[in-house]
Amino acid sequence: MTEDVIMAEGLTKVFNKSLVAVDHVNFNVKEGEIFGFLGSNGLEKRQPLTC
Repeated sequence: MTEDVIMAEGLTKVFNKSLVAVDHVNFNVKEGEIFGFLGSNGLEKRQPLTC
């Protein structure tokens, strides 16, 4: 059984006290997995990594 090397629970990012960019995101990345966010330009895919 592989271990989680990254665990994120309940990540939320709000700009200007009203714009929610990321709302309660949860994810786990196990040892040896390749992980990435997919989506169009401007969708704030990097925000979970900077919370």
